[in-house]
Amino acid sequence: MQNSISNTQDLTWDQAIYPRSALSQKTVEAYVEALSIGAQFPPIVVQQVVNYTPGGDLSATELIIIDGVHRWCAFKEAGRTQIPVIHYQDGVLDYEAAKIELLLESAQNNTTHGDRLTIADKKRIARGIAVADPDHTYTETALADKLGVSRQAVNTWITDIRARQTSSREAVIIRLQRLGWTQKKISDLVGLSQNRVCEIIGNAIYGNTDNLLKQGRDMAYIASHYHMDLALAWALRLSGLHDRDKFKALDWGLRTWDQWQFNDCDNRFGSDWPGRIPAQLVAHTLFFFTRPGDRVLDPMAGGGVVSDVCLLFERKYRSFDLTPHKDRPEIEPHHWDPNTGEWPVTEKLDLIFFDPPYYTKKDRAYKANATAETPSVSSLPRDEYIRFFDQFFTLAHEHTRPGATLAFLNADWRNFESTPAAKESPDLAVTLFDYHTLLSKTGWQTTHRIECPLSTQRLSATQVQRMQTKRILGTIGRTLLIARRI
Repeated sequence: MQNSISNTQDLTWDQAIYPRSALSQKTVEAYVEALSIGAQFPPIVVQQVVNYTPGGDLSATELIIIDGVHRWCAFKEAGRTQIPVIHYQDGVLDYEAAKIELLLESAQNNTTHGDRLTIADKKRIARGIAVADPDHTYTETALADKLGVSRQAVNTWITDIRARQTSSREAVIIRLQRLGWTQKKISDLVGLSQNRVCEIIGNAIYGNTDNLLKQGRDMAYIASHYHMDLALAWALRLSGLHDRDKFKALDWGLRTWDQWQFNDCDNRFGSDWPGRIPAQLVAHTLFFFTRPGDRVLDPMAGGGVVSDVCLLFERKYRSFDLTPHKDRPEIEPHHWDPNTGEWPVTEKLDLIFFDPPYYTKKDRAYKANATAETPSVSSLPRDEYIRFFDQFFTLAHEHTRPGATLAFLNADWRNFESTPAAKESPDLAVTLFDYHTLLSKTGWQTTHRIECPLSTQRLSATQVQRMQTKRILGTIGRTLLIARRI
């Protein structure tokens, strides 16, 4: 490793390889104070990379931070223009090829010094790498060594992802058939003749599930045994049961009131995705507003939580997304542009479950998958964002039958990040009142308002303290509006 001095302005903090969920301002302030009294810090770890900025000069060299972000921030806040660095590799690395390696190196450094990684951080890293590594280049053992945890812990965290990645073509066919796809549509997707698809569906036998359970095998083992994803394994196991019995089998409490608070996502259902919602929330929506066999549309399917829950509760399902996940064959590519009047569904729908971006909340995450021709909804200016939903609700009304249900999940978005509550500008906000007004205007009658609050755990103690000091009022509210087509 090569030691040198770098200008603090020449370094890049790449959050894609940053192992923590958030920066600790408290730690930065402590380091600034230490610098003021002459403390010496070890060099931060950096790496030169190319192929870093999509759409830019991929041959340009970027110097990114591998370890020492808190120290770097402290040097900048203290007015220091130079900082000692040590290079992870002496040469220049291709960023895209080495991205996982760099993340693991950063994580390993943060398991031995400074603010140690939390278990939640380690789990998030392991799952993120598993998603990005469909060829299983990084084994559970390799991940465990880097993250400083047991192999069993890593296996527990990523089993559902690995199972989905190794699903056989036969399992994909069974999944699509149970979601209501025609054999012709399935055959076109998987590249087999319609007769062969029919044979696979007719010969599918998974009768040994009960025997395997009696032998002490768990559902993860059963999914792997049959080369299918975990959600499909659960769907087959619980097939034919009453909806209430499925809630019981999954250890989900069935809530018969209008507040559905679930702090954690059930990793058995849905893939990691920005803004992922709990499967329990979707299950409650299906329980109260649909029946087995009903048809559900998911216009912005993301990581497939709605897909897996529809599979489990035996609802037919169509879904679309701007850039579908490659492990989600049931999610079809589509860019919603209501200006064109295009509606890609011919089936009669019973429910539309619509969980769009909450204005600009996930703009950065969605923007990576968007283009100038197919922009992310969250990147639209406020007026265009509002107009999009006006047009979409109108289009949905035109293409659904009277009595169809629209379940719309969203949250207030206000300019509260650095603004005291009394000084917020309503002109910068998009709230549930706006969505309710649009629904009413476009022919939908709101029948229920169900509160589905976000967890307060997403706010660190430092953030809360800063908000209290500045009288900033944040939001953890999230609401499911149920509307009926009239």
